Amino acid sequence: MQIPLGMTGTSVLLEQLSAFIPDEFINELVPPRRGRGRRRHWSPAQLYRLLLLTLLTPAHSCNLMLELLPEQRAWRQFALLPNRYRLPVASQLHDFRQTIGVKGLRLINEQLLSPLLNGLAGDRKSIGLMDATDLPAATSAYKKR
Repeated sequence: MQIPLGMTGTSVLLEQLSAFIPDEFINELVPPRRGRGRRRHWSPAQLYRLLLLTLLTPAHSCNLMLELLPEQRAWRQFALLPNRYRLPVASQLHDFRQTIGVKGLRLINEQLLSPLLNGLAGDRKSIGLMDATDLPAATSAYKKR
C-alpha cells in the first residue's frame, strides 16, 4: 500500500521526504576545509536541506526562505537546525552551491535515484529524456504599448 505524499510546504511532506536524503553521502562529498580560518557552523547536508526547502515550500527564494525560517519549526527540523536564533545567511548558501557545483548535485541526484531505478524490472523498456531548454514565459508584461 502506497502512502500519499503530503501537500507542498507542509510538515507532513517534509517528514516523509527527510528519511530519503543521503546526509552522510552529502557530508562526504564536500570535504572539510583544512588549515587556518573559520570552522564551518553548518554541515553540507544541512545546507543542502535548506536549498531543498526553496523547492518544497512556498518560499521560492533563498532570501525569503531564510527570512521565514525562524518562524517555521517544521522547516528547521527538516534542515536539522537545532537553534531558532542561530541560522545560516544567504551568502553561506551561495558559497555552498558554488562549492558543490553541478557535478556534486548530479551525484546527489544519482544517489537519490539509485534505489528507485534498482527496483525496476530489467526487461522494462522505457526511455526518459530531460529537456533543460529555457522557454520564454507566456506573459504580456514586456509587450510594447
